[in-house]
Amino acid sequence: MSGDATPAGAAVRIPLAGDTARACLVGLFAGAVAFAWFAIIALARWDLGRTTSYDLGIFSQGAQQWSIGHLPSSFIRGPHTLLADHFSPITAVFGVAWRIWPDPRALLLTQGLCLAIAVGVVAGIAAIRIGTWAGFAVLLLGAAGRALVAGDLFDVHEVCFAAPLMALLVWAMLWHRLRWVVVACVLLLTVKEDLGLTVIAAGALWWWRGWWHARGRDGERRARREGLVLSGLGVVGLIVAVGVIAHFNPGGSSSYLTYFGAGGGDELIGSSAAPVNGLDLLGRAGPLVFFTAACLVIGWRSNLTWLAIPTLAWRTFSSNPHYWSSRYHYAVDLVPIALGAAIEAWPYAVAWWHARRWATPCAIVVALASAGLTVGGGVASLTRQQISPLAAFHTSARVRDLQRASAQIPDGARVAAQNNLGPYLIADHRVTMLGSGRPEHVSYAVFTLGDVSQFQATPCQRTTYLRLAREPQRHWRLTRIGSVLLVTFPTPRPAAFPSCDQDRSSGQ
Repeated sequence: MSGDATPAGAAVRIPLAGDTARACLVGLFAGAVAFAWFAIIALARWDLGRTTSYDLGIFSQGAQQWSIGHLPSSFIRGPHTLLADHFSPITAVFGVAWRIWPDPRALLLTQGLCLAIAVGVVAGIAAIRIGTWAGFAVLLLGAAGRALVAGDLFDVHEVCFAAPLMALLVWAMLWHRLRWVVVACVLLLTVKEDLGLTVIAAGALWWWRGWWHARGRDGERRARREGLVLSGLGVVGLIVAVGVIAHFNPGGSSSYLTYFGAGGGDELIGSSAAPVNGLDLLGRAGPLVFFTAACLVIGWRSNLTWLAIPTLAWRTFSSNPHYWSSRYHYAVDLVPIALGAAIEAWPYAVAWWHARRWATPCAIVVALASAGLTVGGGVASLTRQQISPLAAFHTSARVRDLQRASAQIPDGARVAAQNNLGPYLIADHRVTMLGSGRPEHVSYAVFTLGDVSQFQATPCQRTTYLRLAREPQRHWRLTRIGSVLLVTFPTPRPAAFPSCDQDRSSGQ
């Protein structure tokens, strides 16, 4: 079996020791630059006061529990373990980060490191297979591209761990290293339940690439056997993940199955997008369009794209419009696949262009347009959220106000905070959401007057809440700290808002 899984009929360039050393340096440089970039923009968002309880607060509380040896849970998300939401035992790594620095920013830096490792690995692959310039191109397309920038700016998510593992899988496929393929696949199964489908696809891909380069029937049988074992591993991982979620979820299955026509997602719908039942072909085409741009179109020439098919499929066929969008974190694990596929396809695309001179200008236009769409999308993510990297080097007035408010709340106290304030209180307090239908009892509430969208209440509920806070007979102490309002309750009360028609003389 060939040591390098290059498509048949192509000349295989054996890298020299100097090539390998130079490629490693390019990869290390790309990873370091990418980490600095991802850390800066994530911390800029933090210092501007833009991070939210959904989802940085949830993962921070999960990390707190992991750090003391408990299963992850979140006072924000609900009473059950987070394993009832997603099968993501790899988030125990967040627990390690929390032990080192018990602050939500530790998770932001951990995510940035994961994304940077993915960029560095793929940049090294590009440098050794194409040239040094290709490694720097990967740095630009990866670190400034839409998918990773959007993922880095949307708090933290377990899928960040899939990015370096997918980069490892791409490398192992290209160099035909079965042991590392297995390592990558096993770890991917711990990231999220849907990645079992990706591991199944990896088994099929290994079979195909092994069969293509097999020398005799023994090689074919070996490739088939290894591919079946990998796919079987994916099936087992998928069954285990679904079983664990069903065990811990009060509904007996994943709430997210609602978006695929099954499961009971009443609790989920209250905190996520409502299902869209229409066809909406334009919206559903989003994942495919952005993946095609990320692989510079030519990536579809490589069968590495098989690895992306499961994720593209469930995102496209889901009824959740957020899954179709490129504004969130759902494409983070696709970036190493897209770039790896483009790298493998590049020599054959160049040979095809040289054989057809008329196609060269068209190919250049397509490649530049794809790269422009990818990087332009990353810039758009920053401008849409009005985030300047320079904000990472100073603390905004809002965050300073929150720090002062936090100092007035006893450590460990239960606090209800609006969505974009919660993460700043989590290190010292037990935080839940201030919003409709929250059953948790709290002794404090923290909110602002300006962020209506983050207050998570109807205007009537908001007005009623502020009126009740000012009624002297309730003995609620209302303290204004800059832009932040801190309410101290005489006795614990639900974090939920009162109804608009609540009797003014009732309640606490």
